[in-house]
Order: sequence, then C-alpha cells, then structure tokens
Amino acid sequence: GKQESLESILRRTPAAAVQQIELIRAGAPGIDMQGQTVLANVVRRHEAQTRGALEAESAFYERGFHAPRIAAEASRRGGEDLIELSAAAFETVDDEHGFGERPRVAPDGTPLRESIYAPDEGERVREAAAAYERALAGGGLRVSASLQRQKFGADIEERITYPSEDHSTVREFEDEHNSELGLHFERRLSGSRQIELLAIHSASSENGGERGVEADSVTLFRLDSAASESIVRSVLRWQSGLLSLESGLEATRNVLDSHNSLEEDGITTPLPNGSVRVEERRGEVFATASWSLSAAWRIEAGSRFEYSRLEQTGDSTLGKSFFFPKPRLLLTWSAAERDRVRVLLEREVGQLDFEDFVGSASLSASTVTAGNPDLEPDRTWRLEAAWERRFLDAGMAVLSVRHERIQDLIDRIPVIAEVPFDAVGNIGDGYRNELEINLTLPLDRFGVRAGLLKTIALWRHSEATDPTTGATRPISEDLSREAVIHFSQQLASARVRWGIDATLASAAREHYFDEVRTERLGTRIDIFAQYEPTAAWNFRIFANNLTVRTAVREREIHDGRRTMAPVSYIETRTLAIGPYYGISVRRTFGG
Repeated sequence: GKQESLESILRRTPAAAVQQIELIRAGAPGIDMQGQTVLANVVRRHEAQTRGALEAESAFYERGFHAPRIAAEASRRGGEDLIELSAAAFETVDDEHGFGERPRVAPDGTPLRESIYAPDEGERVREAAAAYERALAGGGLRVSASLQRQKFGADIEERITYPSEDHSTVREFEDEHNSELGLHFERRLSGSRQIELLAIHSASSENGGERGVEADSVTLFRLDSAASESIVRSVLRWQSGLLSLESGLEATRNVLDSHNSLEEDGITTPLPNGSVRVEERRGEVFATASWSLSAAWRIEAGSRFEYSRLEQTGDSTLGKSFFFPKPRLLLTWSAAERDRVRVLLEREVGQLDFEDFVGSASLSASTVTAGNPDLEPDRTWRLEAAWERRFLDAGMAVLSVRHERIQDLIDRIPVIAEVPFDAVGNIGDGYRNELEINLTLPLDRFGVRAGLLKTIALWRHSEATDPTTGATRPISEDLSREAVIHFSQQLASARVRWGIDATLASAAREHYFDEVRTERLGTRIDIFAQYEPTAAWNFRIFANNLTVRTAVREREIHDGRRTMAPVSYIETRTLAIGPYYGISVRRTFGG
C-alpha cells in the first residue's frame, strides 16, 4: 500500500505475533531491495491466533485545546488465512504554529507595522483499513484496502496595533477523501525462480479553500480536485550459484483533475492555469544482477528504463514524452566482521507533483502561485559512500557522504506577465553535498544500565543559479543541517521505559521573484514514560515541546523583481505553541 504509513502497519502487528526480525543488507540474494541499502524483514508466526487492541489517547495544549484519539485493531490467523482490521478517529493541533506577532520594518529597521497574530490550526481524521491473506495456487495472496477522511481547518486572526488599529481574518478549510485497494501475489516456481505480482489503485478527492476578510473586502479562494493512481508490477527472480537476477515490468497511470478559482469582492480574478487536467502514463522495464565476487566483496548492477507520456488539457493544452535510463551500481566490501563499506552510484528521476501544474493562492501570505504547464522531472546522479562500524555488541556507527548532480532542478521561477507571478519550475542544474552520521550507542558500559542513545546528524550544502538574479544560492527549502537525538532506558524490574527526544534547531530558505522567505524552527525537547503492569496493559505519558520552540518566518519583500526593485519591507512572524502534555492507554487481547 501507499496510503497507510509504515507506522500504522507495524502498530497493528503485536510483538507476540512476530517470530523474528531479519536485518537484510544490500546484495542479499533473491531480495528486492527497492533501492534501499538495508531492510528489516518482519517474519510473523503462522499458528492460529486471535488478537486485538484498544487504544485511547489525548494531548492537552495551552488555551484549552486538546487532541483526542481512539483506535482499535484486530487480527485473526487460522491456518494459512489471516484477517486484519483497524480503525482510528483522532484530532490534531498544529504544533509548529501558535500565537505570536507579525511586525513589519523598513530596510533601515524603522517600524512600519505592529500586529498580534493568532492562528488556530488542526485536523480531524477518520480512517479504517483491512487486509486478508491466504495461500493460493501454490503461493500467497494478500488483499488490502483502506479508507480515510481528513477535515482540516484554520482560523487565522491578525490585529494590527500600529500605525493604526485594524483587523483581518482568514479561514482555511479542506475536506479530503482517500481510498486504496491493493493486491499482492507471490509464488515460488520451479528451481530457484520466484514471481511477484502487484496491483494498487488509489483515489482521492479534495474540496477546500480560504476566505479572507479585511475591512470591508472579502477574498475567496476555492479548490476542487480529484486524483487517482493505478500501478501494476511484475517481478521475476532467480538464483544460480553466487549469482542472483531480477527483472520486471511496471506500468503506472496518474490523473489529476483540478479546478481552482479566486474571487475578490465577488469579482473573479484570473488565476494562471487555475483549471487543469493532467494525465501521466508511465512504463518501466528493469533488470538487476547481484553476485558475490568473494567472501568480502559483493556487487549489484542493473538499470531501469522509464518511458512516460504527459498530457494536459484545460487552461493549457500540452503533451510531452520522456525516456530516462536509470542505471545503478552498488559495491559492498565486508572489510572485517565489524566493518562494512558501501559505494553506490545511481541515477534517479524525480516524480512530478501534479499540483504544481495548477495555479493557487495563499490569503494569509498574500501570494499567488501560477501553475506551470511546462514542468519536467529533475534527474539526479548520486554518488554515495558509507562506512558501517559495529562495536560494544549492539552499538553501531554509520558515516555516509554523498554528492548529487541535479539536472533541470525543480525550484521557484518568475512568470513574466502584465502582473508577474511565481511558479514551481525547472531552473537549470544544481548540486548537493551531504554528510550524515548515524550512531546507536548502548550505555551500559557508561553506567546507564539498559540505556540507549541514538543520534542522526546531517550537514548539507547545495548550490543552484537563481533564475531571477542569476546569482548562486542554495536550493530552496534545503536545510543546511538536521539533528535528532533520542535517549531511552528500560527499567525492567519496574516494568518502565522512559526517554528523551531532542530535535535541534533548523532553517530553510525559499526564493520567490519578489521575496526571500526564511523559515526557522527552534530546538525542541520531548520526554515520555511508559508503564506495563502486565503484558496486556500499557500506560504512556508524555510532555512535548518543553523548550517552547518558536517557528519564525521572515519575509524580505521587494517592490517587484528582486533584480530591479529594492527591498520594500521585512516582515517577521514569530509563533509559539507552548508545551503540551498527554496520556495514552493501550489494552491488548488474545494470545
């Protein structure tokens, strides 16, 4: 499936139903790695069992907001049959926004406007999923289905206190329906051959918009879209001695039919490419070979060949065809029992976001984005080297470095018209360098019994040519650094597990034709503790955002194109949601 998250699928797999978990590294024979270097294979028990779980949770925020959640899961295995059911209903509160201020100053720092900014943002979600597995025709068949409804709402209020009092509101609303049906069949053939067949169809519809009121003026933006994706895939695998081969075919059809409109005081305002239907038909053939050169060396080589046809109708009519080879080479060296080195060279082709073909508006930011009918996928050559080192029995450190060369990079471009707009578009070539460190450190030898420290740190440097100014700058929305630290400790005698999560501060920048926008998030610390008095009960309490992380958006606004117009003003919006707390109770049933 594509709609359900990996977390959702694992949550309804009770630990008692798992026989073992296998760690599979790249180059393992007969395994479709799907481009990954490490996989975890969760092997379930096959004895007849009935299991279930009920869960209730709520988080409590400042100013009386709360986010309740209830969920239920059940599974029944009888012989070769398995039935899984799950359902959940919950609400969320946007914990990256909150209450604060949005002042404007002139380039020399002179105050131009002072205001109090208060957005209430949240979502209500209802979802259900079911799956059925059984032995069929000498293999295994799995059928899965899911339904989801998401209702999003935001009330944004701004009160201007200087130079004169004023008041404006924006109401954002969205109602989205999603559904998915998947079929998966796998069977061993004669000899060492194995066949896998997959089919997925997903559909979604979205209806929403924004309504802004300022003084006596009313602005209304509406969006109405329907999308679908259908995928069929077949894979044949076989092994001969130290050589394993894999080949297959995949066909995909994507459709988006979107109609957006903008009205100001009841008068329709033209929205560039506001009504568009986009259809993509994509076919792919692939083959991969993997073999052991020696006990220490293993190589995997192959390629995918993608052909696609893109058709647009509506406000723009355009048809394009693309053909992309996507070679991949992975070399693995097990230098010693505790050391492993991987070198990867591959070419990837990005997947287009069809919503970038359609014009849209943001009333809270007072911006209009034009749809781009001429958008093409970006292509990336990636060279990556990783060194994996095991220590202290369960400890591991992974150091990765990667270099990416990107062709037809997707970023923001100016659309020159009587009234200029921004659009998502291809801006030329760019590159990105990354250094990543992953550390898993058991703390027993440091005096913390059953303690575990996990850290992920990433440094990133990227460059591209700004299409508005011609200057070199980072790729829009690239974070220069990311870091997450997780500590947990298991107190077995007390049946308690507790931990701390820290997400360090980050910043990203976007470049519009008349604006440079910087988004900053402060450091955030969460703590939790869970208690299991019996195997059937689990109580968990948590306290999040104890550092009262701020979300800062700085906008440097020009009076036109940045190359031709000076900075008009700088607007800085600073919001904080405050700490919030919660409790969850989970009760499992069955053996």
